[in-house]
Amino acid sequence: MDDLLDAALIRAEEQLTQHGEFYPFSVAIDITGNRKLFGAGTGDARRAKEMNFDALRARRADIRAAAVAIDVSLPETGSSGIEVHIEHADGPAIGVLKPYTISDGRVDAAPLEGFTAEHLIW
Repeated sequence: MDDLLDAALIRAEEQLTQHGEFYPFSVAIDITGNRKLFGAGTGDARRAKEMNFDALRARRADIRAAAVAIDVSLPETGSSGIEVHIEHADGPAIGVLKPYTISDGRVDAAPLEGFTAEHLIW
C-alpha cells in the first residue's frame, strides 16, 4: 500500500507541475505484483473519479490493491490537496490527504494527513 501511495503522489505531483491540475487516475497492483496505471477518458473530474472506481471494481478479481488519486479543493484553508483513496483486497481502506499550493510552477506540499476510509472497491 505504501508503494501505491508513493506512485500516486509522484504521478499527481508531476501532473500538477506540468499542468497545474490533474484528473482522477488510479494505480493498481495486480495479483502477480505488477503495477498498472489507469485513467479515465473524460474532461469531467467527477465522472472520471466514478469511472476509475468502476474500472477497479470490474478488475478486482485480478488486482490485490488499488489507489485512486483525486485533486480536491480545501476551502477551509484556501488551498488544494491530493486525496488518495487506497484499498487492499484483504485489508483496510484508508485515505490520505496531501495539501498543496503551486508557486512559480513548483508544488509546495504540506505534511500528509491520514484517515479511515470506506471500502469502495472490495
